[in-house]
Amino acid sequence: MPLTIADIMSRKLLYLSEGDRVSLARRKIIEFGVTAVPVLDETHRPVGMVSLRDLSRDGDHYEPTRNVATLAATDLVTDAAKALAASGYHHMVVVDEAGIAVGMVSAMDLLRALVGLPPSHPPAFDAY
Repeated sequence: MPLTIADIMSRKLLYLSEGDRVSLARRKIIEFGVTAVPVLDETHRPVGMVSLRDLSRDGDHYEPTRNVATLAATDLVTDAAKALAASGYHHMVVVDEAGIAVGMVSAMDLLRALVGLPPSHPPAFDAY
């Protein structure tokens, strides 16, 4: 049976809310050992993505990437890998039928799945 995104995604979703301070965003990313987190609106729908690179600039403001690439949990890993490669991004937000964020998948998650390795998510999520 082909693998789907639901089989490999991180279901523990670290995210930012619109308007979160740079210090909070930076702390979350560093504490959890990830390189990007989605920005969700009040209904938990993705409206942006913030990467560690975005937060490395000086200042108290960050501008999230507004083009958020999303996948459905039912998408096949092979199709998702093609979509991620075509997007030029390193992460995609997994959404349900209503467009609500339910997880994340990274390029490394997809690569591991394509070569037959199990998912591996940052250990900080175990206590989350």
